[in-house]
Amino acid sequence: MGIATPLPRPTPRPSLVRSAMAGFLLLGSLVALLGALLPIWWYYVHFDLTTAGSYFLAFNLGLFTAAMLSRDLLSKLGLRRLLAAACFLAGATMLVLAAIVTPDLLVLPLVFLGFATGMLTTGLSWLMFDAMTAPMAAPILSLAGVFFGAGAVCFTLLIWATVHTLTAPGILMLTALPPVALGALYLRQRSLAQPLLQVAPLRLSMRATGSPAAVLLSLALFFQSGTEWTVGGWLAIYWIRRLGVSSEAALLALALYWITLTLAKLLAPRLPRVVRRVRWLAAGAAAVLFGCLLLLETAGVGGAAVGVLFLGGGLGAAYALILGMIGERFPYYHPGFFNGVLSLALIGGMLMPWSVGVLADASVIEWAIRVPAIGAVMVYLLLSALVLEARLAKMPRTSSSN
Repeated sequence: MGIATPLPRPTPRPSLVRSAMAGFLLLGSLVALLGALLPIWWYYVHFDLTTAGSYFLAFNLGLFTAAMLSRDLLSKLGLRRLLAAACFLAGATMLVLAAIVTPDLLVLPLVFLGFATGMLTTGLSWLMFDAMTAPMAAPILSLAGVFFGAGAVCFTLLIWATVHTLTAPGILMLTALPPVALGALYLRQRSLAQPLLQVAPLRLSMRATGSPAAVLLSLALFFQSGTEWTVGGWLAIYWIRRLGVSSEAALLALALYWITLTLAKLLAPRLPRVVRRVRWLAAGAAAVLFGCLLLLETAGVGGAAVGVLFLGGGLGAAYALILGMIGERFPYYHPGFFNGVLSLALIGGMLMPWSVGVLADASVIEWAIRVPAIGAVMVYLLLSALVLEARLAKMPRTSSSN
């Protein structure tokens, strides 16, 4: 996979930026779908925890398939049709899910929903290329993260607002409208052309992507996303099973988690200027573990809500640190590389929730919080190794200059 050399590109057209942000809004909604719908499906379809875990695995299978076929899909469909097809497939899949009442039959449509999500990820990665001029790269990536989180928040709040007025099929039919509308807009936008890239020599690509820093960052991103979406996928069910609250209260807790996570991702990049990375790592790890401890030990809604705040804030800070390190080590934006990063994040985000379904059904629902705690520890260990690797990499240059 090549790394693009810097290209002299004009200031990005506002229409492309708006199209990309609308896509990230939908992407966040698709990722949050299972976590927000599981409490509703729980009473409507009647599945066990292992089956719920298989839903994440099915979504992940579709996502992985789309990632493997991304180059062929882009070359055959083109950017505009790829984005439109992803949106239409997502909307159609939601309509199919609305008609199913048998737990096992939900698996196949979720594979197609994951495939649509993977297609959308590929299209957005290439769409971002035209917007990623050097001075605009950091703000646009940060904006994309905000819209992604906003999509998750809006979808969760939509389910919360309609939980007593609509059935599960009605909610799914309602949520099928936005992707279809966005797909129609993409199809009409003739300016979405596939960009031409200048690819760096293969030797440079191999040296960059095979470095210890790249491996550590990839693993950190895998566990980070897995931890984020394990909480996002199982938090509502955990609140219902562990605290005995209503599905409405559980969905509010889930919305609080997504809001806190998004705000932390937005605000945390300002911290490195005044806070050393080692202290930042320690504070973030402590916040995540303290949040998990509160969720595991408390028997009241208030303590659990505080745990959600600490958990979302700590995970958001870790994501901002990972994104900053990726920007330092790989300063050139390449849509193929970015698509691989996003796909890896999404795949990690669906494998860990599947493991919770297996462990929780065999043991207790507390695994919905224990697994994220283990994942968070792995993230901070990997980031600590990256900080140490960066310091060791600077030592020979310092000694040689003296």
